[in-house]
Amino acid sequence: MKRTRDPEATRAHILEVAFLEIYRKGFQGVSVRDIAAKADLTIGAFFHHFPTKNHVAHAIIEEIIRKRIMERWIEPLSAYKNPVQGILKCFKRTFETWPDEFVELGCPLNNLTQELTNIDPAIRAKTQAVLNQWIDETERHLKRAQDDGYLRKGANVRDAAEFIVTLQEGTFAIGKALSNRNVFHSLYRSLKIYLESLTEPRA
Repeated sequence: MKRTRDPEATRAHILEVAFLEIYRKGFQGVSVRDIAAKADLTIGAFFHHFPTKNHVAHAIIEEIIRKRIMERWIEPLSAYKNPVQGILKCFKRTFETWPDEFVELGCPLNNLTQELTNIDPAIRAKTQAVLNQWIDETERHLKRAQDDGYLRKGANVRDAAEFIVTLQEGTFAIGKALSNRNVFHSLYRSLKIYLESLTEPRA
């Protein structure tokens, strides 16, 4: 198998397979044997790259979930002169294109947090680090919007960033709990109203 001759490619393949299996079935619902079989590898090949299943979860958070959160919610904002418009467009695009299967599965970061933070303290630290980066980067773009006159000078951009990320993250959770993507539209409208309340009137 060609992947076994390229350690980096094999490791990336294991991570991607493990991510999808854990996302669909939960961390406790997937074994090392399941991941290895799905990846078409031996268990020995799995352990060559990851000492334990928990190490896979750590890598999923750091290398897959963190990356995708930044790609979905943060990186696109740099293209907008007014980042507030970018926040709204990212929200709308994300939940319009979110696959129906994933609506019922929710947010992979939240799922791992709920399932593992009381079992593995390292998971708690890693999920907190991702959330803090998400908030920090959102705040950075809101500050840019404020400096450029798009947000009111008196608006607390840290509070706003925390609220926006809570809504972005929480939207996955409520969609999962209700198994209904219609809630995405009402939450988008609520986000729009909230952001408009912070906007500096333009002449």
